[in-house]
Amino acid sequence: MSEHINEFSHFLRNKRNISENTSSAYISDIIAFYKYIQETYKKDILSVTKTMILTYMLDMQKKSKNAATISRSLSSIKSFYGFMEDRGDITKNPSNNIHAPRIEMKLPEYLSSEEIDKLLELPDINSAKGYRDKTMLELMYSTGIKVSELLDLKTGDYNPSSESLSINKKNNTRRVPVGSQAKLYLETYLSERRNALVNADTKDVMFVNLSGTHMSRQGFWKILRQYARGAGINRRITPQIIRNSFVVHLLQNGSDINTLQILFGQNSISAIQMYLKTQEKHTFEIYRKSHPRA
Repeated sequence: MSEHINEFSHFLRNKRNISENTSSAYISDIIAFYKYIQETYKKDILSVTKTMILTYMLDMQKKSKNAATISRSLSSIKSFYGFMEDRGDITKNPSNNIHAPRIEMKLPEYLSSEEIDKLLELPDINSAKGYRDKTMLELMYSTGIKVSELLDLKTGDYNPSSESLSINKKNNTRRVPVGSQAKLYLETYLSERRNALVNADTKDVMFVNLSGTHMSRQGFWKILRQYARGAGINRRITPQIIRNSFVVHLLQNGSDINTLQILFGQNSISAIQMYLKTQEKHTFEIYRKSHPRA
């Protein structure tokens, strides 16, 4: 891998408000681009021209990459060359004035309130594993936090007096309220059930796997899929769908955008816009069912 890509990787890892997953995606995009440049043009990554970037985007289209993938790749390329320009390694950013393909806004997938209820009823709370699973699912739906945030939680991140969680991301911390149902299970889990699962190395970690070590995202995903099948949800389900359900159900019950931004951890209103589309669709469905001449 180019030393310049290594330096960019180091920069991203230390940059505020960029998650490890986002950083990894940027580097993966740049490595794929660099490989194309070497194979097609036999050029160094700092010798790239605007034409080369455009042909790379065309090549991605020929390989049936969707608009979102191409757009993200271009964003990574722009960030990389912006970093190189700021450092003085290049005098002009070759990605300037290159525009990403238009991405059609896709409605987020989410579960109905009835499906959520079925999902949350499944864990066997008589076992330590089942109680852990119940607590994780209740907490995720109650707060809308990401699966990475859920699995990074420490026992000290829960404040029982304010009934809230501290979500810590590098130099940024936000607090989110915990609903009454999730609070009930979380407090019992922490005081009575958790000790049966943890070991000396994970004594401060809120949720661990059955061997007492850190739970992976893949491990949580596997647990979620098992309960989804048991609940009769016969479609692909991911942690993001639980997060989507949190937002959509709040909107359906009258939550405002500013509140959602704070709870969801999104600074941009545009990040919430796709969820507003689901509410618009829901409103149209009610209209068509209710209006005598609809």
